Amino acid sequence: MYNGLSKYSNCEVVNVNSTHLYKYKNFKERVCNFFLKVFKKQNLKIKKKIEYLRNTIHQYDSYDLLIVNRPDTIGDEELALAIRLAKRSVCLFWDSMDKIPSQKKYLTQFDRYFSFDSQDCNHYGFEEVTNFYFAEKHKISDHTWDVALLMTYDNRIHSAIKIFEYFNHNNIKAKAKIFTYKSNPIQEKLPENMEVIHDIIPFRDSYTYYLDSKIILDLAHPNQTGLSFRPFEAMGLEKKLITTNHSIQNFDFFNSANIHIIDDPNFISIPNDFLESPYHPILASIQDKYYLKNWIKAIIS
Repeated sequence: MYNGLSKYSNCEVVNVNSTHLYKYKNFKERVCNFFLKVFKKQNLKIKKKIEYLRNTIHQYDSYDLLIVNRPDTIGDEELALAIRLAKRSVCLFWDSMDKIPSQKKYLTQFDRYFSFDSQDCNHYGFEEVTNFYFAEKHKISDHTWDVALLMTYDNRIHSAIKIFEYFNHNNIKAKAKIFTYKSNPIQEKLPENMEVIHDIIPFRDSYTYYLDSKIILDLAHPNQTGLSFRPFEAMGLEKKLITTNHSIQNFDFFNSANIHIIDDPNFISIPNDFLESPYHPILASIQDKYYLKNWIKAIIS
């Protein structure tokens, strides 16, 4: 999003990375932090992160617009400072309230709120905005895989396993990477073509995982009424989509030739024609509407 704002907003943009991780300068500092945590209940990394956030926010005395997409990752004092310095403030919820209930604590702090979840928009009065795509079609002469899945380990894993069992039984070449923290190991037995990873793939790079595949697999979270990034990434890359999200039928880019909906992971049937036929291009006017440039315009208007 930072690159998009810098490129399309005609504004000078200050990027405050709330996931910034402090790296020890040397072994001595690592040992020092160990003793601080054990004997003084202090953490050098947390202290340095707070310093980074405050110093970055204080680059200017005021800001015309503040956009925050993960308020829960910023300390309360640092968030209050950023809001106080901004003439206008916008909060983006990229996850539903059902998924992250703790987001409710921020409902009175910003001037405007955006969400992709239509249910949350109706209930809380948010402005509805879809997700977007920024990566566009890449020329690839041959695809190694039929389907690719990239997801975080959660209760959707059971559906993912059943769908991959269907793929493997029907000779559909599929691959998956499932991210989970080492402290939360995957309990289920996964098919061999589902790989477990412990390092998060940055959002800006995640699209590259799909480039050698014909189809992207999208597994909706329970009670999710909006669309995740997967359908928009598929649109930008001009790839087909298999999804468990029925609300996709309500969007203007829906085309059953490009998008197959799985009603129930226990009863899967994907037509060979869908798997083998080429992608059907959609109207340029529709595709362009969901490009990052136009999403930026909507947020900063």
